Amino acid sequence: MSSQQQFVGPSSAMYYQFLPLVALFGGLVAVMMHRGRKDRVQQQQLQTPLLRDAEAGFTICPGCEFTNFTRFAHCSLCGQKLPVAAASTSNEDDAESNEATNNSENATSASTVATITTKKKNKFTPQQLRVRKRKEWMRKLDVEGNMFWYRGYVNDVESDESSSKSISPSSSSSSSSSAVSVAESQYPGYVVQFTGPTSPPDTAAAENTTTSEKPSESESPTVITDAFISMNLVAAAEANAAVFPTGTTTVQDATSERKKEIVEFAAKDFPTKYAHFVVSTSALIVPAEVEHIKLSVHREYMLEQSVSHVSCIDEKNMRSFMRIKFLDENGVDAGGVHREWFLLVNELLLDPVLGLFQLRSHADQTYYFNPNSAHDIGEDHLTYYFSSGRLVGRALLEGGIWGFHLALPLIKIILGIPVSFTDLESLDPALYRSLAWILENDGAEALGLDFSVTEQCGDETITIDLIPNGRNVSVTDANKVQFVERKFQYALFESVSSQLYMFLKGLYEVIPQDLLMIFDAEEFDYLLCGTQELNVDDWEAHTVASVNLQGTAVLKWFWEVVRDLPNEYRRRLLQFATGSSRVPLSGFAGLTSYDGRLSPFNLKGVSYYSTQYISSHACFNRLDLPLYRTKKELETVLRATLETELYGFTIA
Repeated sequence: MSSQQQFVGPSSAMYYQFLPLVALFGGLVAVMMHRGRKDRVQQQQLQTPLLRDAEAGFTICPGCEFTNFTRFAHCSLCGQKLPVAAASTSNEDDAESNEATNNSENATSASTVATITTKKKNKFTPQQLRVRKRKEWMRKLDVEGNMFWYRGYVNDVESDESSSKSISPSSSSSSSSSAVSVAESQYPGYVVQFTGPTSPPDTAAAENTTTSEKPSESESPTVITDAFISMNLVAAAEANAAVFPTGTTTVQDATSERKKEIVEFAAKDFPTKYAHFVVSTSALIVPAEVEHIKLSVHREYMLEQSVSHVSCIDEKNMRSFMRIKFLDENGVDAGGVHREWFLLVNELLLDPVLGLFQLRSHADQTYYFNPNSAHDIGEDHLTYYFSSGRLVGRALLEGGIWGFHLALPLIKIILGIPVSFTDLESLDPALYRSLAWILENDGAEALGLDFSVTEQCGDETITIDLIPNGRNVSVTDANKVQFVERKFQYALFESVSSQLYMFLKGLYEVIPQDLLMIFDAEEFDYLLCGTQELNVDDWEAHTVASVNLQGTAVLKWFWEVVRDLPNEYRRRLLQFATGSSRVPLSGFAGLTSYDGRLSPFNLKGVSYYSTQYISSHACFNRLDLPLYRTKKELETVLRATLETELYGFTIA
């Protein structure tokens, strides 16, 4: 009996010894399963309105042919009033006609074809003409399953000619369109490719980052951006459409079926593509419960510290949840502080004194890189571009809204789309008109031009050769095509090659390039910046009012006042209430709270005798609205609130 006790005793002791470990392990498994379920539920909640929008179909704009969400009364890109039902197409119908859509130059419904083809070119606005050209370059597959660039040229909307890869120059017209046709035939479009040289370049080449040499007309220019990276411009006809500027992508080595899936998805309507993008990026975000990044900054040094912090985050952590702390303030980041920080950093990046971005189109309010950023900012200027790229990636990842529009050529470069001569018009209209005039007219010798550009860098004037010894090579009718080509290439690519590389590197570390391949340039701009016009009907329809406000005159007055406000004041109100001045592309139904959950706009009635001021809880998209006695008093307080600078708050 005693021997049996000696055998059982130790086993029992070991059992009780391991029991807490087993319980702990089981608890951890349960917590992880709970978090997994929580994340899945949260993603499903976010995706529901997007999928509902995609299933509702789309409405084609008769002016620019953009496929709008059906809930919009006006086109999101050009502002034209949309047909109520005639051009609305369900995605079931779209799926049935998908094959025909892919073979068509532009996706358009049968009900709007007659309207579009009979409309004269001069009746389209410049914005509509620009948007209609967004399908100029399309990725397609050859018989071996490799991606290539197909050019669906759209210059004259009255033309019934089908798309073709090679465009013959027009010789029957002396108009500017003739010059454009000549330019397009000479310059089929270029894609940017950054490569690391097999051996380090010599010191002189590494130091001269702005000089580009073109040994012969048959070779593409190469620009040394630093000691390890060089930039090449590759003609679209020779480029691999699966490769992005900074190198290969997972798509390049993907199966033919996967490539076909991407090409077909790029031909779908925007609501469907947007829903797919949000579902995909939501799955990439690391939840706050698993890991989060905390950035602490002083308001006085917000930009410098933010750029430094963002640039130092490990690439593997760039998709983690981010929280912001303003030092020496009591604000707790439940979402609103992050939104405010992001908005303020956006504004600071545009500061002309900083010199990071330059306004290049006053009409479209688009920005491009500053070629002289090294002089204006200093030796850390590339860190600013790297962090800016990462911040753009975070805006796309989180469904946020970027505060300013990027120039069209920059967006094309981001998406890996070829940039052609006419894109110069959106970046430098004066230079574009001058170069087009040179192509169109004879007598280039009389202009006294040579193959160089002169730039002002601080107090110093520098001359940059576009070809070897270019300052001593005169422009003639015989070589003017080469001159225009080199000016175009320098202005768009070579003058900002280092800035381009760092910006793209930062962006691609956050957003997988295959997710970007489905969008054209206009769609990407809309995805990134949204629309500034606020739909008050949509706003009111997706607002939750407290019980003491429902059915009251105060609630009625509030919406009457909001409708009477100019759009700029509506944007201020939205920023005051939610921390962002723009609404998600999914509309007010897609507003989220601090943790990424769907959170509708809230109005809470508060006692008039406790406070007469309107206050906000941006982390929860809520306004506290006193129960005013008159509409005039409500309007006076609301307008006064929106006329002040609203920075900083404490979460109650």
